[in-house]
Amino acid sequence: MLAELKVKNLALIESLALTFGPGANLLTGETGAGKSVLAGALGLLKGQKASVDLVRAGADEAEVEALFVLNNPEKLAPLFATYGLNPSDEIIIRRQVTASGRNRVRFNGILVTLSQLAAFGDELLAVTSQHEQLSLINPAKQIDFLDSFGQYQGLLTEVQALWRARETAADDLRKIEAELVSDREKKELYEFHLSEIKKVNPQPAEDERLMDEKNRRRSGEKLAGYLNAAREQLERGEDNLLSRLNRLKTALIKAAELDDSFNETAESVSDLAVELTDLAATLAHTAKGQIYRDSESEEIDDRLSQLAKLKRKHGPTLNEVLDKANRMATSLARLAEGDLEISLAQKKLAQAEAEALAKAKELSTARSAAAEDLAKNLTATLKVLGFPKIQMTVVVSPKAPLGPKGIDQVSFLFCPNPGEGLRPLAKIASGGELSRLTLALKIAQDPSSDQSLVFDEIDSGLSGAVAEAVAAKIATLATRQQIFVITHLPQMASLSGRHFLVAKSEDPTRDRTVTTIEELSSSDRAKELARMLDGSCPSPEALALSRKLLGL
Repeated sequence: MLAELKVKNLALIESLALTFGPGANLLTGETGAGKSVLAGALGLLKGQKASVDLVRAGADEAEVEALFVLNNPEKLAPLFATYGLNPSDEIIIRRQVTASGRNRVRFNGILVTLSQLAAFGDELLAVTSQHEQLSLINPAKQIDFLDSFGQYQGLLTEVQALWRARETAADDLRKIEAELVSDREKKELYEFHLSEIKKVNPQPAEDERLMDEKNRRRSGEKLAGYLNAAREQLERGEDNLLSRLNRLKTALIKAAELDDSFNETAESVSDLAVELTDLAATLAHTAKGQIYRDSESEEIDDRLSQLAKLKRKHGPTLNEVLDKANRMATSLARLAEGDLEISLAQKKLAQAEAEALAKAKELSTARSAAAEDLAKNLTATLKVLGFPKIQMTVVVSPKAPLGPKGIDQVSFLFCPNPGEGLRPLAKIASGGELSRLTLALKIAQDPSSDQSLVFDEIDSGLSGAVAEAVAAKIATLATRQQIFVITHLPQMASLSGRHFLVAKSEDPTRDRTVTTIEELSSSDRAKELARMLDGSCPSPEALALSRKLLGL
């Protein structure tokens, strides 16, 4: 139930805050006062598209905020779960539309998308307007009216899921066929490129390893030069460091023979001579190890050149070359088994289509039973609403191909007067007849949800006894769920419930036009009903009649 509504800077509405109750909430006002603006505000809460023209002139943005109170929040639990929202028995929706056309929507304080808002909006509000009445004559929409009446929603959901599975299987088959056609066209090219790569036979990261080896060889040659230069200082020439050190060692040994205080020094020099001799041998051996054959370096350069050509043509990296080779090899292998792959995909599609078709036939049977019940239901209601000789039937007939709604098409056939014969609504139904048929459909639908119904001038074109009959049916409907009625008929405005007056006035201080909506007291309701009965200056008789209609 819509409990509270706040609107700012929407069309001619500058600011308003309204509190609604269960049952009927009635809105009246003179033509052009802005009654349709309220319907537009409710449409924004349903996630409908917003035009920047809705933003009040001079304002940066329009805002609509609503509080919904749920009696059966568990019914919306799956929807809350789908969008990852916390379930609650109170929902606050706030939608802002900027002058530049941007939308911001908050659901219990959390930013949500328009599609998410629409999912909840459809559950919370049903706006029945002349536009919806026109959709009733559209054969493509009539199946939706039947499905909303039928008690087979689970079956319809299964059909939709199986149809999506069938579409996925069909897409997979088309993709496989297209890929195989492309692979066949490129078969010779793939074979040529693959042989080119296989001939070189690159290994993962081989180029990196070879470059490391090449760099190591370059630094090894320099290192060998430094080591040989150091060894030459030790061994080269007659007066090299080792020869001089040996002469020093001999002299100190002889000195120690004469004076034993030189023994320790002589031993140190002897040890040093041994170490330097070992160092010279180590330098020579290490330097020799850094010298490589020129042929080995050439082999590395040649291999790097081969890999570079592959990378330029199929790379730019060696890993990408290998990945490309794997893809081409896979494609060539796939061609060999292409017929089998297509055959498996075709079998999968056939199975998915058979399952969807079988379930669609079940749905068709359920629809046919529901169509018979709906026709009886609508006929009985329409007789009360001024069609004593009404004939109506709902026809379910096969339609190809299989779609998300099954294999059926639905037609509402209507004969308001004897002798005219049953014909489609689009050919014979007038606006007033469509209004009453729309009301009959709403009465037929299950009202057990928290959804609020909005009737936007559904009584257009009605008067007299028919208008009274429509009002009586809406009064009955109001005992089952919350209803908003935007009306110009006094019979409708006199229903038990809250009555709101929509008025338009000019503010001379700002040279602006403003639409206001205020709840009427009992006495003000009588005055408004008198105006609806007798014009802007109602007679005492009209006022007395209005009080009688209100039971005052």
